[in-house]
Amino acid sequence: MSSRRLDILKDEIPFHGISPQEQLDRSFGRLKAYLRNEIGRYHPFYRKQFRDLGIRVEDIETYEDFRKIPLTRKDTIVVNQQDFNLSPRYPGEITDRDAEEIDSASMARYKADAVPQYRDVFHLRPEEERIHEQFMLDWRPIHFQMSGGTTGKAIVTGYTQTDLQTRFARSGAWWYALSKHTRADDKWLNLFPAAPHLGIYATMMIPMMEGQPNFNTFGGKVTPTERQVLIAAEDKFTVMVGLPSYILHWLRMAISMKEAGQISGITTFRVAYCGGEPITEAYRSLLKELFFQLGSQSVVVMEGMSSTELRTGGFYECDEGSKLHLDPAYFFTEILDPVTLEPVAPGQPGVFVWSHINWHGTAILRYWTGDYVSGGMLTGTCKSCGNVIPRLGTPIWRAEKDSTKIRGTRIDLVYLIDAVRGSEGVKTFQIIIRKADPADPYSKDFLEIFVAARNNESHQSLIDSVTRTVRRELELSPDAVHIESTEAIETKLFAKKLKAEWVVDTRT
Repeated sequence: MSSRRLDILKDEIPFHGISPQEQLDRSFGRLKAYLRNEIGRYHPFYRKQFRDLGIRVEDIETYEDFRKIPLTRKDTIVVNQQDFNLSPRYPGEITDRDAEEIDSASMARYKADAVPQYRDVFHLRPEEERIHEQFMLDWRPIHFQMSGGTTGKAIVTGYTQTDLQTRFARSGAWWYALSKHTRADDKWLNLFPAAPHLGIYATMMIPMMEGQPNFNTFGGKVTPTERQVLIAAEDKFTVMVGLPSYILHWLRMAISMKEAGQISGITTFRVAYCGGEPITEAYRSLLKELFFQLGSQSVVVMEGMSSTELRTGGFYECDEGSKLHLDPAYFFTEILDPVTLEPVAPGQPGVFVWSHINWHGTAILRYWTGDYVSGGMLTGTCKSCGNVIPRLGTPIWRAEKDSTKIRGTRIDLVYLIDAVRGSEGVKTFQIIIRKADPADPYSKDFLEIFVAARNNESHQSLIDSVTRTVRRELELSPDAVHIESTEAIETKLFAKKLKAEWVVDTRT
């Protein structure tokens, strides 16, 4: 193991024998050191912001001091992309970057690490060149990922080699070591779609870095779903990872192929990790039922989350319903009221805000994710894994996007989706919110639901089931429920995006 990989185990925050408050204090202590030693010295954007606001990193001692740093929002990063990369100057280097020269202790470490390696096979390079190489490995971004860009221009984040070898690789612990349900001999089937985003890079790169067998399908647009099912039926995959909406589609396709005699079923799956979309208990139960129909009994379905900005391979549950386990060593987390921006009490809902700790490449402080955490921040010992570790109380949805008003009533879309999905007889669906008269912006809101039958339910019984469930769960009546084929609805669901478009609001 390289010295950089060993560094990730030094000066660690423990997950046992520590109180939640002490763990939080140690996380904040690491953050303060990061502000003083790296952000304040090498980060062009925050150096300027701190000067403009009169903030001295040396004076930040308490959380209230830290809150003087403004929230960082996506738009700010987009227009200042390069200035969000830590950019220390190499001794004697002339640059236009607003950053100090690298410290002497780091230079001494680079000199010690500047041993010959593969680039010296044909001739030994000068020591100075090898020292400079170590500096570049530590600070120069060499791998880039892009956000999905669904809310505007995409964010690009850069990873240095030391980021990849240590902080990014550490994410594997949240898959391979956190849960009692995963094993070293597992073989993973990765269904995430091909795109330059974290979803595919994390699920492709981390297994390779950790030596875990992993087959990447790159999604249905690269490897047709039917072909993926045939591949899975011929091999012995035990873990599936992907977008829950695509896993749902994949399982239904596989069950149809089983019923048609194209495969005999798939019995080997034990675990499924879902990321990129909120999971409710009803959604989890549906996925487990479909795995059972395919032939894989008692599959554990766990939820995870990450983002291109966050840069980690993800935070996951250790068991079903155990909530998302965070990493206090490399992230400082806050839950803020979406209106007042004040911190909320533990367990209270609010928006997830985080700051990087000790990351190189792209580094962000107090990032406003826009993710509304309905169960707030949970602390203490997790009953499932026994770790003292902070957890996000799911479900999580977009504070600005995933709630709306329909005929004057505020509706959380995750619960509207759940109500339709949980209606008896529904196989798949799409919800349309529009104006009754599209030409008149002042006409009443019109809630229209398209559903496909699970089995042989009559059209009227299916319409009655959906209407009754939505009215009971949300005190809201659909204006129209239409019956369509599964194929027609799923074509619309994935027509525009990598994720299923369960709700389409045409009013704006």
